[in-house]
Amino acid sequence: FGRTEQDGEELFAPQRDFLCERYGAKVTTITLPGLVDISSTRLRKLLGQGEGREYLLPAVYGHILMNGLYGTHADLKHLDIPELRACSYSMIRAKRIAHVKGTEEEAVRLARRWGADEEHARRAAILHDCTKYLELDEQLQLCAKYGIVLDELEQQAVKLLHSKTGACVARHVYGVSDDIYEAIFWHTTGKADMTLLEKLLYIADYMEPTRDFPGVERLRALAYEDLDAAVLLGCEMSIQEMAERGLPVHPNTVKARDWLRSKTKGTSD
Repeated sequence: FGRTEQDGEELFAPQRDFLCERYGAKVTTITLPGLVDISSTRLRKLLGQGEGREYLLPAVYGHILMNGLYGTHADLKHLDIPELRACSYSMIRAKRIAHVKGTEEEAVRLARRWGADEEHARRAAILHDCTKYLELDEQLQLCAKYGIVLDELEQQAVKLLHSKTGACVARHVYGVSDDIYEAIFWHTTGKADMTLLEKLLYIADYMEPTRDFPGVERLRALAYEDLDAAVLLGCEMSIQEMAERGLPVHPNTVKARDWLRSKTKGTSD
C-alpha cells in the first residue's frame, strides 16, 4: 500500500507485474483513502513536543500517554478531557468505545437538566468502564491493592468488580475527586442514599443511545421528567432481568430499589 494518497495504481502496477512475472509472486496492491502524509520519524518528534495527537486514533494516543512513549510526559492526574478520553479508550476494547461515548453524552445532558456538575459527570462517564475487560484475577488483585472488601457474590462475579476497580484507577491513576470516585464505584449496582451524580451515571450507563432493549425508550423519557423514578425503574428492570436469567441480584441493588420506592412514595404522598 502507498504511503500517500497519491501512491495509486500507476505507481504500483509496474512493480507488481514485475514481481509476479519474475518470481511468481502473489501481490495485492491497496490504495488507502484519507491516508495522512507524515513519517513515523516526524510523528515521534511531534509527540515529544506535545503535538501530533490529530494523526492518531484516540486509543493509540492514550496508550502512548499512559506509557510515556516517544518522549511524552503526561501528568495523568491532571489531563484535559481529550487526553483523558484517549487514555480511557486505550484501556477498553474498540467495540466498547461507542457505549462509553454514549454514556458521556447522556451523563452531560442529564447533568445539564438536573443541575449537576457537567465536568464531573463527563469525567465519571469517560472512566466508568476503564477496567471492564480485566480478567477476574486482575480485578481481584486491584481490589486487594486498594483495600476493597468484597462480599461473597462479588468474589465470584467479575461483572460486579469493574465498577469498584474502575473507581480506584480513576482516583489513584487519574486523580478524580471523591464524588466521581463514588459515582463510578456504584454505577453497576446502585445503592441506598445515592447522590445526584451517582444517579446520573447509573441511569446514563443504563439507557445511553446505543442501548436497545424493551422499555428503554420509556426509561429515556422518564430520566428527564423524574430522575428518581427513572433510577427506580432501572433498578427494577435490572432485578427482573437477573431473576429471568436465574442469576443472583446484588443486595445493594435491592437496597437502592427499596430506598427509591420509599423516596418516590414520600414525594407522591
